[in-house]
Amino acid sequence: MIKNDRSTARASEGSFESLDIETMERAPSLPETVAGKLREAILSDRLRPGQRLVEHKLAAHLGIGQPTLREALRELETQGFVRKSQKRGTYVTEMSAEEYRQTHDVRMTLESLAIERAAPNVTAEALRDIERSLNRLAAAARQPDLTKYHKSDMDFHKVIWKLTGNDCLFQALERITFGLFAFALLGRPSAGVRPDLLAAIQQHRCILDGLRTRDPGIARETFVRVTLQFWKEQHCVEIGPVVTPSYSF
Repeated sequence: MIKNDRSTARASEGSFESLDIETMERAPSLPETVAGKLREAILSDRLRPGQRLVEHKLAAHLGIGQPTLREALRELETQGFVRKSQKRGTYVTEMSAEEYRQTHDVRMTLESLAIERAAPNVTAEALRDIERSLNRLAAAARQPDLTKYHKSDMDFHKVIWKLTGNDCLFQALERITFGLFAFALLGRPSAGVRPDLLAAIQQHRCILDGLRTRDPGIARETFVRVTLQFWKEQHCVEIGPVVTPSYSF
């Protein structure tokens, strides 16, 4: 529909351009807070992979109603932290070696595309944001603090995905990687030096160096090479050649 000057004038009267929405922070809701606490419990191994979550018992333990808990569990299910089945009910996700491989395979295909699309759009501000996330990631790796590590890891990648300007790609990667990155942290001692976390810092530095070139081919090749090597050496996960989809219209 073509807007005339009169409708445009009416629209401008209700403009909210003066509102700086970016600076307004919303306090997390109770279900979001509960979901965060349960994520921390999973990452700290207090809730173990495969452990059943009996809703009425867990709600009573947390001092909340079951509707609030169910909403929190829906968020965790979307993020890949818990699963539901008719036989087992709700339980903490337990990924098999084959599930790791398949999920990582999809992740590599999508994220190599994201790296390629993001590289030409890299700005000085974006580089600073990525570096800040990397510094927080390194600090969390040295402690180690798995909850902070997971958040910083996601923040690092989200800055890159946002540079693609493709919301669909961003959401697909967030959905796939949130649980993948989290469960890759589990199954090892949570205290003391974690060689896998320290190796991940170097991997992320290489990804950043590739993006600094702003060359799509170099950035993608660097990402694929160091990420495949990292997952093979640290998680024993191997996949075939990564093919970035090409489109012609």
